[in-house]
This record gives sequence, C-alpha cells and structure tokens, in this order.
Amino acid sequence: MQKIAFFVLLAGLVFSQSSCAVWKQNRWLAEHNKTLKKLAESNIPAEQKLDGLVQDYVKFMNEGLNFVNPANSAKFVKKYHDQNDRYIDKILSDTQKWQGKLNTVEKVDLGLRIAQKPYLKDFVDLVPRFKKKYNQYAFIVKLTSKVAGGLTGLAGKALGL
Repeated sequence: MQKIAFFVLLAGLVFSQSSCAVWKQNRWLAEHNKTLKKLAESNIPAEQKLDGLVQDYVKFMNEGLNFVNPANSAKFVKKYHDQNDRYIDKILSDTQKWQGKLNTVEKVDLGLRIAQKPYLKDFVDLVPRFKKKYNQYAFIVKLTSKVAGGLTGLAGKALGL
C-alpha cells in the first residue's frame, strides 16, 4: 500500500512539475510577445526600439539555452518565432530606415553608443552558443542573424554576428 501511495505521489509530482514548466514557458512567450508588440507599435525613437528588441532577444536566448529537453526547447523557439517574427521585422525595418538617414559622423556616434550598451556583452556571448544549439533550425538562425544585423549593419559585421 505504501508503494502505491509513493508512486501516486511521485507521478503527481512529475505531472505538476511538467505542467509548471509549460506554464512558465507560456508566460515567458506572452511577456516577449507583449514587449515586442509594444515596441513595434510605439512611436518611440528607433534606437530605443532596437535597444528593447536586443534586450528582449538576450532574455529569450538565455531562456532557450536553459532547456534540457531538445524537443521542448525547439517548441519554445518555434513558438517565439511564430508569435514575434512580424514585430521583429517591423522594429528592424524602422531601425534600418532611421540608420539609412544618418550621415557618416552620426553612424560613427551610433556605433560608439552601441559599443557601450549594457546588453552588448551578453548578446555577443550568447549569439554563437544559440546559433550552435539551434543550427538545425534554419528559421531561428536566420532570425538571430537578422537581430544581430539590426544591431547595426556596421557593429553586427564588426562583431562577427
């Protein structure tokens, strides 16, 4: 009788932990979606939109790298991509339009400002690890490269991203 109670308790614990993980992942995805939608639809300057995008993407990459189960991590990454690709494209489009209007001195100034951003070190450290882990998923490698390139064409290439 004690063994049955133990197995029922163990099964309940495993079930509750797995459902908690799914709930946590869905909460993360909802937060990312809310953040990116707000950035894409706002009238804030393009540089602030880009800052918000890269900060959110750093958070997403950290979450994606912490999965142990490859199937769950792939589902999480795919859901992120499906939910947020249009917002990321909008933010990057706004950023590219803005950067296209900058003269050479302003571009250099932008590069210097980006080099001092607090998220840059994490971004540079995470991108290669993230691309390596998800290399078989072309859509996420493309999305990561797009975000890295949006950081600025100049800085993205210079950093090897």
